[in-house]
Amino acid sequence: MKKSHSYSVDTVFVLVLFCVFAATILFVLMSGANVYKDTAKIMQERYEERTCLSYISAKIKHYDNEDSVYLTDFNGVTALAMDEEINGSKYNTLIYYYDGHVKELFCEKGVKFSIESGTNIIEVKNLQFAKLDTDSGLIKIKCTGNSGGSSTLTIGTKSENGGALNE
Repeated sequence: MKKSHSYSVDTVFVLVLFCVFAATILFVLMSGANVYKDTAKIMQERYEERTCLSYISAKIKHYDNEDSVYLTDFNGVTALAMDEEINGSKYNTLIYYYDGHVKELFCEKGVKFSIESGTNIIEVKNLQFAKLDTDSGLIKIKCTGNSGGSSTLTIGTKSENGGALNE
């Protein structure tokens, strides 16, 4: 007696359906991996800009009192200056861009330092400060990350003359 091995239509249909299902799952997984890779790349590219602007925004909010936040010239570079008084002495915190880095310098007000003296905060391609108008106290901060993308933050100060460009 001879046995024949024949596949029924039902078995072939189930196998074809399984292959279609497996191919669909593979396609969805590959698409998801590409979306994740692109999103991670964009997040990394924007990291410097977001971190820089968040740091500066937090500093401004911390120091924002009457006439204590303003733009000034620091050795030929526009810097964000924030004043405070500690034990009867006046101090400045300066945030500025120099040599590929956002820098911060904390010093006694009126003491002269070189532009290299600041502590490196984050590496970026460029950082610009601008006073939008003389009455509003709005400061525009534009940060360009190393990837070339840029972000802008406009922040208001509480102080009446805050954000004015002092010479």
